[in-house]
Amino acid sequence: MTALAIARRTLRRDDAFPRRAEALGFTFHTPDGREYWARDACYAVTPEAVTTMEAAARELNGMIAAAVDRVVARGDYAAFGFTPRLAALVEESHRLEEPSLYGRFDFRLDPADGSVKLYEFNAETPAALLEAATVQLAWFEESPDAPGSDQWNAIDDALVARWPRMGLPHLIHFAAERDREDEIAQVAYLMATARAAGHEAEFLPVDDISWQAETGFVTPDGAPLAACFKLYPWDWLDAEEGGRLLPLGRTRWIEPARRMLHASKAILVTLWEMFPRHPLLLPASLDRAAIDGPAIGKPALGLEGWGMTVEGTARDESTEVAEGLPPSPTIWQQWAPLPGHTTPKGLAYPVMGVWMVGDEPAGLGIREGDDRVTTFEDRFVPHVIL
Repeated sequence: MTALAIARRTLRRDDAFPRRAEALGFTFHTPDGREYWARDACYAVTPEAVTTMEAAARELNGMIAAAVDRVVARGDYAAFGFTPRLAALVEESHRLEEPSLYGRFDFRLDPADGSVKLYEFNAETPAALLEAATVQLAWFEESPDAPGSDQWNAIDDALVARWPRMGLPHLIHFAAERDREDEIAQVAYLMATARAAGHEAEFLPVDDISWQAETGFVTPDGAPLAACFKLYPWDWLDAEEGGRLLPLGRTRWIEPARRMLHASKAILVTLWEMFPRHPLLLPASLDRAAIDGPAIGKPALGLEGWGMTVEGTARDESTEVAEGLPPSPTIWQQWAPLPGHTTPKGLAYPVMGVWMVGDEPAGLGIREGDDRVTTFEDRFVPHVIL
């Protein structure tokens, strides 16, 4: 019998590892008492499944680049929910071909035949990088119960190698919300990779960024903000009072504004227009009636599973709509539910997060939930290669 492409393995519970992983910056493993790190399980994937996901990520990366070119050529951003100002920033960033650091594909992996379907591409503020790049690797290297012989994980080396290719000044600032422990940890990890590549890196709470008419965006001490990685969405910045200043600044932002096109769920519609019936894609449209059978509605500017609506199934469902999110059109995608894996407590639904660094796939991070729509509150589960 052919081995499953992916299988969930129950392991001896390890409550000590998350505490040990705090030395890596993983201090948010138990938010509000909820176990974010799976302490008694891993996913085992076959080498063939890794090869399939790697090839899918490369192909889709090129397809999305072509779709972005088409959108910019049309100059129509209604489906993306951009304001005119944000659209202008996106177009200028695209014209300049500003380089990108990273992104994350969310894939459905069929356990039986190993086939892959694209759910979406998280291209601007993708979550769970620290967990995928370093925490699960430490778990694999030190856990006596980890099965398998390897892990698909070259993320750290790829990031260090990518920084010199970004064309950035020596000093890079890194910004996140001051009250988000998880986001500060992600930014701290990226700072470490930049330093390993020879850059100077400094942290800056995003609300400490200010403006001087002669200089542009500056730090609290008045130093020019020449380059800044921000774990803060472009559409949020655009909606704030200081959004009017974005076109006037001279800061190199990472990720650049053009990545808003990649990150928007609306790019799924353009992909389906350009590559209809492609085996890696699910039908997607702005028109619910254009999708036969069950469908999931996604806000074009949504993130972290917020505001999703499933229609046409025996058990229609929706997720919470976060307060304060800028409104955006709903993108309808054919419903292809995550496969359920048996656990001692019931079924779990894993989504495959394939990390891209530059234009190359670099590793895998898996999050699973108890429901079929993945949200910010779901668990991170390490993986091995059989």
